Amino acid sequence: MMEGIITFFREVACKVPYEDRYETYPDEGILLLPESYSDEGEPSRLVISCHGAGGTVETDDSQVVWQVMTKYLLANGFAVTDMAGLPKEYCKKYGIDPFNNVGAPLAVDSYVSGYEWCVSNYNLKKEALIHGASMGGISSTNVVLSGRIPILAQTGFCPVLDAYNEIYLHPWSDGLPKTALEKMYSLGDGKYDEDKIAPFNPMTNPGIRNYPVPVRFWQCADDIVVSPEVTGTFVEMICSYGGDAKLTLLPSGGHEPQLYGPPIENPSGIDVYRGEKLEITEAVEGVFRTLLEFR
Repeated sequence: MMEGIITFFREVACKVPYEDRYETYPDEGILLLPESYSDEGEPSRLVISCHGAGGTVETDDSQVVWQVMTKYLLANGFAVTDMAGLPKEYCKKYGIDPFNNVGAPLAVDSYVSGYEWCVSNYNLKKEALIHGASMGGISSTNVVLSGRIPILAQTGFCPVLDAYNEIYLHPWSDGLPKTALEKMYSLGDGKYDEDKIAPFNPMTNPGIRNYPVPVRFWQCADDIVVSPEVTGTFVEMICSYGGDAKLTLLPSGGHEPQLYGPPIENPSGIDVYRGEKLEITEAVEGVFRTLLEFR
């Protein structure tokens, strides 16, 4: 595990599938502090980095810890946090895949609780930045739309933004996110019910009419896991209401915009982290520049 990582747990209320009651379970979080962090003096800026469905937050292996994006942010003085957003004990009891929190209410509650823990226990600025990759797109967007964390700006790689079209109709991982959606929202007979999911479906959330923060997305035109068309529509809707949103559509790369293209020769930030030379691609540099602009 990378040095400088702090693991913690937060209690989260989880709705019992198909019942009108809740149970509380511990959800795991991580906080990574930059080498420049100090308990006194200038607070560090926190980036909430919402993981995709390929991983989660675990004591021995957390998805965002190993990402170039995370290391690039740490090298340049940002702190980074993530939450599992789906407690293991809850998943085991009710047959939900722990990698698919699908931006559900308990995931948002977990991110809010994790943020509160981080800023209460460490010298971090209260206003945060947020980033989400793939499934982390719907988690981060739902956090922004909740208004429960003071967010300055949002970025994302190939973000999931539509619970119906992208999770229910076209689920990844052999249908695991659809099963999670059905159980966490108690969808009767597996039938989609927008009334039960609202307002946690960004595409239909009226909050996009007054989107509260600047948002920048990067995605590949040939992504067959998450629809570039849906992302484009979401961005166009925000802009049509006067919001500040932009999609950078890369010509190829599938579901990995952060891997598109050769490394940039002269990135704008420090590209060495704990002795490791980082290969900064176009999308990673784009996110970094955006977060730096609103830092």
